[in-house]
Amino acid sequence: MIAGITEAGVVDAIADVFVKLSGDNLFVIYTLIVWASVLFSAFIDNIPYTATMLPVAAGIAEILGIDPTILYFGLLSGATLGGNLTPIGASANITGLGILRKEGYEVSSKQFMKISVPFTLAAVITGYILIWFIWA
Repeated sequence: MIAGITEAGVVDAIADVFVKLSGDNLFVIYTLIVWASVLFSAFIDNIPYTATMLPVAAGIAEILGIDPTILYFGLLSGATLGGNLTPIGASANITGLGILRKEGYEVSSKQFMKISVPFTLAAVITGYILIWFIWA
């Protein structure tokens, strides 16, 4: 599937959008990748998302003529940690809520997110800052 969308030019188009939105500013691109990854991974499985976005990050790096490492780590942190935001964002969340339901405890999305949002934001912001200072 990834090869198909790459061949169709979708990957290059997404990379171009990121570069145009950022005005060729690496920090802005990094920020967009991290926070877009958080939002997408909150609602879709992070593995296909990451697999799709890896060539996009490589394309962005190629356009800018930079090493893609910072973009890969931004993608990784946003996609991995963003799944903790919602009950459906990670398999572990779904499993944990299923176990709780089996034991007679119902957890609504609102209850889940009262806890998940602050913890996810704390984790993403910490990773976002550390990755920037270590690899930028």
